[in-house]
Amino acid sequence: MPMNDIRTTDINLSSLSELLRASSRTIDVADTGAGLVITDNRAVYLKTYVGTNGIVRSRWEYPQPDKRGHVRGLRDHDTATVATFTDRCVELPPFVLTGDSSHQAIRLRLHLNRQTNRFAPHQVHTALRLPQLAASSDVRYDVWRSYHRLMQNIIDDGDTDAVFSGAIGRDLQLLMDAIASPTGLALIAALVIDEVERTKPDINKTEQDHQLRYVVEDLDYSGADDAGQLAELLDTAAELIAGVRVRPDFARVRAMRDLLTGIVNRLPENALADAGFTRGMAGHVLILISWWLGSDLSRLADAALRLEMLTEAQLTAAGTSAGVGLKPVGGSSVCTRAVRNGRPGWKR
Repeated sequence: MPMNDIRTTDINLSSLSELLRASSRTIDVADTGAGLVITDNRAVYLKTYVGTNGIVRSRWEYPQPDKRGHVRGLRDHDTATVATFTDRCVELPPFVLTGDSSHQAIRLRLHLNRQTNRFAPHQVHTALRLPQLAASSDVRYDVWRSYHRLMQNIIDDGDTDAVFSGAIGRDLQLLMDAIASPTGLALIAALVIDEVERTKPDINKTEQDHQLRYVVEDLDYSGADDAGQLAELLDTAAELIAGVRVRPDFARVRAMRDLLTGIVNRLPENALADAGFTRGMAGHVLILISWWLGSDLSRLADAALRLEMLTEAQLTAAGTSAGVGLKPVGGSSVCTRAVRNGRPGWKR
């Protein structure tokens, strides 16, 4: 957001710093006289700067590695990922504080909680993983296997708490890296197709069904035609959900929605920018999963319309590039049009 688009307000730095210190054990606040510098021990390299005019700027500030090539608190792949960044300071979008000091403190705590609940920029290793995904079908198969192991863990536990809490495991790392790529939306669509195909009895499967068994492994991560690949997969996913009459396993579909939505919502801004899509664009694909569940379709159609209005500018821009193949018509996509105009096959 351009600085001239932000309305500033005077801040009582002393009052705000006292409220922040009193409200959280993880937050440390330094008052420089010209503003506040806020750190949170849950995110060591994240610093948040609050100016006297109320403008808040946050950034991840990564130090240079030591003589052995290590950065304190980072794993080797984390350090290698930071080395791929254009700048070792990763800026977050600025915003302005409004209201009284109590309201400002709440806003800052929510901001810090949101950032610490997301993956840090150094934790998304897509820059290192993408050449492997493009070159090796074995790595792409590992993505499929990691997804299914995570799904089983979520189904067994009944929630995603264990998957997303604590250290990032190998399965989550691999799936997250693949989703945070220019092929990420196509991967989500391919996983939806894979799940719908699982519900079909083998006796009724066609030659196309047998080919779709390998849809996740067959994804092209080279960037040769990201838009065309995504458009084809979205058409296939929407057609399958609308056409397959078999009732899905609701626990499994909900687990899929929670897992994939959880990853997308936790991706940092720089990873989304590198992947070439926004959370709103991902919502156009993820809404197919809710549509397949088939509950409260009229309300879901309204949600699809709101999503179209929210992302119209993003889709218009995407429609002029080769990066995203959502095939926008106005603010709608093939996904939201299916949700607004049709029903999943099992509800017919």
